[in-house]
Parts: sequence; C-alpha cells; structure tokens
Amino acid sequence: MPATADRRTFVLWLGGALLSGCSSAIPIASSDTGPDWVLIRQRGSLRVAADPLVGAPYFFRRAGQYAGFEWDILSALAQQLQLSVQLVEVPWPEQVEALVAQKVDLVLNGHEKPPPSEIAASNRPPFEATQPYYLSTQQLLFAPKAGPDWNDLEDLASRRVGVIIDSGGWALLAAYNARHRQAAIRPAGFRSLTDLIERLETGQIDAAIIDAPVAAWQVSQHRNWRRSGNWLPVALTGLVRVQDRSTREQIDRALTELIATAKLKAILQRWGLWNAVQEQQRV
Repeated sequence: MPATADRRTFVLWLGGALLSGCSSAIPIASSDTGPDWVLIRQRGSLRVAADPLVGAPYFFRRAGQYAGFEWDILSALAQQLQLSVQLVEVPWPEQVEALVAQKVDLVLNGHEKPPPSEIAASNRPPFEATQPYYLSTQQLLFAPKAGPDWNDLEDLASRRVGVIIDSGGWALLAAYNARHRQAAIRPAGFRSLTDLIERLETGQIDAAIIDAPVAAWQVSQHRNWRRSGNWLPVALTGLVRVQDRSTREQIDRALTELIATAKLKAILQRWGLWNAVQEQQRV
C-alpha cells in the first residue's frame, strides 16, 4: 500500500515471478469466456477503482489530468484489451468493498498480493490477485551531505531514521534492531508521509526508509537526494472478484503481453521504477 496515502501498510509475501513470453495477439473473448467478461466486452469499458489521493507516483492528478505509473499501466492494459477505462474514484480503504459490491471490475491501486496463508484460509478473501505488475521494495532515502556512502542498514547505526508507522519500513527497522541491539537505528515514526518528508528536508531526521516508488518520486523532486537498497520485495497486483475468473484471466493475458513486448518495462523506466528487482523477476 502506498505510503503517500498515509494509511497502514503490511509486509506481505512476495508473489511468484512475473510471466514473460506469450502470443502477441490481443486478448479477446473466446467461446468459453465467462459471463463477467462478456458483459465487460458488451459495455466496452473496464470499470477500475482508484484513488487520486494515493498520490505520486502511483496515481494522482496533474494539471487536471490523471497521472502516475499505475494510470499508465491501466491505459496500456485497456489498449491491449481494446477497451476504454471507466475510472471510478473510490477512497483506498473502500476499494475492496466496492469490488465485492460489483461497483467496479478491477482494483489496481497499490494493493499487495495476499499471502499464501490468507489465500489458503477457510475465510479466504472474496477476491483474487492478478499477476504482479510491479515488485515494490523498501528503500533508503537521504541527502548526500547526511550520508554520502549509505547503502546498507549497518551504515545507519545510531542515526535517526523516519518510517511510516506500521509500514514495511517500520517492520524492517524493528527486525533489524532486534538483531543489532549494540548498533541499533533510532526509528522516528510518522503517520503522515508529508510530515516525514518535511522533517527530512529540514534535517530533523537523517534518513527515511519508504516504499521504492515514493523514494524514486522524492529523488525526482529533490535534486540532491539519493536512494539506495532494495529490501522486503512485495508484489503489487490488481484485484478481481473471485467469481470473475474470466476477467482475471483476460487481464493476466494482457499483462503478460505488456511484459513480453517490454511495454511494461518502458512505463516503469519512465517513472524511474525499473531496477534489478524487476529484472530478476523478468518483469
């Protein structure tokens, strides 16, 4: 979940490797396509829940237009599926509820793939994940004057490091400090990303550990800032109702095609999000 939304995030299991290499044909409804996909084809549009308040670089408004790497991925998916995007603005905490209530066909807005334990449970969620479109990590964000050679957590001993409370960065620091009590990092917890960034700008904290997309965006907005590290990779996926399996299959095929043709890679590169983690997973 994006830290920019100022909401609780969790460290979830890393999804399977992304698929690559498939037919270049545009996914279309076949004779055995379920009624869910037939309805979408008849409508001519894919209803997608997203929240502009999630913020850059995920999904936001810029100059009155939607922007963000997730918006670009949605647009590419729609083109691949020969559909238009019917964007339904839904607050992030309410998106799964909107999906279950059939108000939208797809949620694609910084949601992490459910862990195997949750999927296998008897009270499994009423939705399924698409294949991942991005593997997010936790990254270190800092100004060179504070730590020009900071590349590992060991470099931050006794430093004051900002993290969003209950985020992946929060969990990462807690686990690190439990193993390195003699060289612990001093965590500074924030509930607001805005507050965290302001403290980093004014030097009240030495560094921050935040989601990689947010770190990339902040580096693009602050000329002298740097980022390093790739910890705790998690898969970001779309969500589709369990009953709408045909829809999920069509979206997966379209995503696979975007991967095979390097269109997904181009989108991630444009937003400064392509890295070794994506390469290793054949994104």
